[in-house]
Amino acid sequence: MIFEIIMSVIYLLLALLQLFVAPRVGPNPYFGFKIGYTFSNPLVWKKSNRFAGLLMIVHAVPLLFLSLIDIPLLIYLALFLIPLILIVIISVVYASRKLEEYGKGEGKVEPIKPLEASFVWKHLGLILFLVLLLLMLITYNSLPDTIAVHFDASGHPNGWTDKNDFMLWYSLFALGYLTIVYLMVYLGKRYPIILHSGVMRIGRDTVFKSSLLAMNLVILILIITYLGIYFFNTNLGGENIVNYIVILIFTLVFIPIGYIVYRWNEERKEVNI
Repeated sequence: MIFEIIMSVIYLLLALLQLFVAPRVGPNPYFGFKIGYTFSNPLVWKKSNRFAGLLMIVHAVPLLFLSLIDIPLLIYLALFLIPLILIVIISVVYASRKLEEYGKGEGKVEPIKPLEASFVWKHLGLILFLVLLLLMLITYNSLPDTIAVHFDASGHPNGWTDKNDFMLWYSLFALGYLTIVYLMVYLGKRYPIILHSGVMRIGRDTVFKSSLLAMNLVILILIITYLGIYFFNTNLGGENIVNYIVILIFTLVFIPIGYIVYRWNEERKEVNI
């Protein structure tokens, strides 16, 4: 329950930032709808952030109320992610049409060449996915038939499920994120404008790589979460293991943002030299 509440609150705050603050600040590497279309024109940035922010708030408000109810974690994640993916797709289409309408503005966008990913960037998600499956296989027999998978704000279990059902849906959930990783690799090659950094001086492939990094980190978070569930259900991690896992997860969430800021600072240093 604590995980869902924190996720919902952060999501709502990001939606509010995107709707009210991002349009006024303009293209920046910190927050907002950061894709190639919006980075190519300040007006497209403003309208697209307002559009996406409004959709996010419509989604985030009822999601916050749902997070206060003890629903299974996988159901919450489905209610969180499926609409969010649809919002992103709709917002990308909206931004692309706005760029066609307003053009590229005063700034000049670099020639849009295919965005290539190295082996590590491209296949790290697959490696992490295989690690998760290996961990699940190794630890399967030591887990009880019914396991705790949902916890309240104090870290105490308040939701249980069958071990086999959990293993199946959890692996499918991770596979979904792995699919998104390879979809981004495909988009980088065939439709690089979607993941291009536009006129922002953060490196032409920074949005592309930070997006890959974010999806790979989600699979890493799933590994950490699984280990937390395993340690709790086998009495190896102590009563506070759930709280430690939540803190670690929300630390990892900020890594892609840190990567964008790092590349932005590096580009600024090169310009000033």
